[in-house]
Amino acid sequence: MNYGYIRPIELHDTIAEQHSKLSKFSLTIIEESHTQTEIRKELNTLFYSKLQSGDVLYITDLCILADTSYQLEELIAIAQEMNVEIYIINAEVTISQNKHMNFNKFLNLLNQFQSDMIKFRTKSGIAKAKTEGKTIGRPKRNDINLKNAIDMYHSKKYTLEEIKEATNISRATLYRHLNK
Repeated sequence: MNYGYIRPIELHDTIAEQHSKLSKFSLTIIEESHTQTEIRKELNTLFYSKLQSGDVLYITDLCILADTSYQLEELIAIAQEMNVEIYIINAEVTISQNKHMNFNKFLNLLNQFQSDMIKFRTKSGIAKAKTEGKTIGRPKRNDINLKNAIDMYHSKKYTLEEIKEATNISRATLYRHLNK
């Protein structure tokens, strides 16, 4: 039997695009309803209850299947023990115990997987911080301190080090705002 696995990680393909790509094959689609890394109920059901020898599992990208290279290695080993092929649609690569892959292509695929996971974790962390009401990015400087630093500089009574200590405005920031 052929299965397609979808997870709402939208780095390369949206959920709709994953559905569209998988619909080109005759298969049963299994879909996670969340992006949480620890809770992969549908994936566990697929690997431990549904997949059988000779089945093919279709995914759009490796990051849909696994969250870490360790987990990826483990899932591929399980699939190979069960004689299940994994077909990665976007890379046009089949992983099976019978086929050998070009080492450079595999290395490229693994590097892309690592990059995708970093992007995904970054986006997830930013989204989580926003929902918790945290501000994202570099803290804004105090404009009053900047004005005081400029006034101190123009008075010619203070050294740059004294200005920095008094206002917490760096020399580079001060110079950048002097010409404005």
